[in-house]
Amino acid sequence: MSQEAPPNITTNVNSAAKSDVIGTILFVDDEENILTSLRRLMRKHPIACLFASSAQEGLDLLEKQAIDVIISDMRMPNMDGAEFLAKCKKKWPSTIRILLTGHSDMTATIKALNKGGIYRYLNKPWDDDEIVDTIMHGLQITRLEKEKIELQQLTLQQNAQLSKFNEELELRVTARTQEITQTADMLDLVYQQLKDSYGTFVKLFSSVIASRKCLDKTQAKRVAELAKKIAISLKLPDEEINQIYFAGLLIDLGKLNLSDDILKTPEENLTADQKIIFENHTLLADITLSAMPELEATGKIIRDYMETIDGSGFPRKLKGNAINRGSRILRVARDFVGLQSGLIKEMCLDSVNALNTMKPLVGKKYDPYVIKALEPLSIEFDLSDAFPHEVKIDAFNLVAGLVVSRDIYNSTGILMISKNFKLTDNIIEKLKSINKMHENNLKIFVYK
Repeated sequence: MSQEAPPNITTNVNSAAKSDVIGTILFVDDEENILTSLRRLMRKHPIACLFASSAQEGLDLLEKQAIDVIISDMRMPNMDGAEFLAKCKKKWPSTIRILLTGHSDMTATIKALNKGGIYRYLNKPWDDDEIVDTIMHGLQITRLEKEKIELQQLTLQQNAQLSKFNEELELRVTARTQEITQTADMLDLVYQQLKDSYGTFVKLFSSVIASRKCLDKTQAKRVAELAKKIAISLKLPDEEINQIYFAGLLIDLGKLNLSDDILKTPEENLTADQKIIFENHTLLADITLSAMPELEATGKIIRDYMETIDGSGFPRKLKGNAINRGSRILRVARDFVGLQSGLIKEMCLDSVNALNTMKPLVGKKYDPYVIKALEPLSIEFDLSDAFPHEVKIDAFNLVAGLVVSRDIYNSTGILMISKNFKLTDNIIEKLKSINKMHENNLKIFVYK
């Protein structure tokens, strides 16, 4: 006699044949109407879906069945989403974890990112296409992880067979073993980079921020790179340069609470009411980052980056050298990029006109020393496909020995290869496979 499902836990296996099911998802939310909406949304997809109305019920289901992706609400009684996902991370680390939350839950989202190691967060109310796309990308990552494990098992099996080969084949066997091992270790290398590099954590955090609808996916990276180069040219200490770079990557953190209407509007076209709301974003970023000691200085730079030399900026109406040096650099870098991207004015300017627009405001809005440091860098940071020192290249044209000039991300914003990494044959083959999986959309830049 089959065992009945626990109360308030329901399953929904779609009408597709069992062999067609591409994965299993667990939805956890204490609101039945939310679960009902999700159940209705997922009926047309070849995915096995399970539903739990509390974190504990979700844990019970995880004990009984293999789950590929977990989507959990943040605010639940007894155990919130952050604590639930942290337990899932500890016991089922390979499961993809996604958080459902509201714009006002930024502190809770940070908590879930730190404790639960979430892959993405989605805002309520969600967009149906976005949540389905996120689920599909999560299942792709799970599939890659399974392939990695299978490849490692294959490596062990072949190593056992190699011991039986004769001496004539020993050199060929060794070369083959190294090739297989390097291929199997590629994802290990990526995950190890994510664990070991604090800078990588900030980049990942930045990619989570950039996943918000209406935010430019690459602008923060460009601002961060330009601010870093300005700081280097001014010969600032290494620690201060790093904090300025991190501030550039996280510059849009406080904008996560802004409405789509404000984010879509060039800053010079904001209404008086919209400006009042907009001007709070630097303080929100500072408050959020102050909870993390390592990023407290970064938060202070973001807090004051909209201050101006003449004291007409916000949020504290500071003047001249009373403004954090990093904030003055970040303001110049951000405005130079923003004038070219449409962030500030409705009409995008080229790099020459962007610089000419800023020069008359030296001593009023901008620090003259920072503008002087910007001038020789302005051509390099023209918003074209590639900078002078690099070239954009298709994955199938890569050759061993090329050095990556920018971080390589997949279509969901996950970091795969870090800047300055020297490519090998085995890693190139893996990139080709991933590129094909992502419909040839990988953006790869290498040094000339």
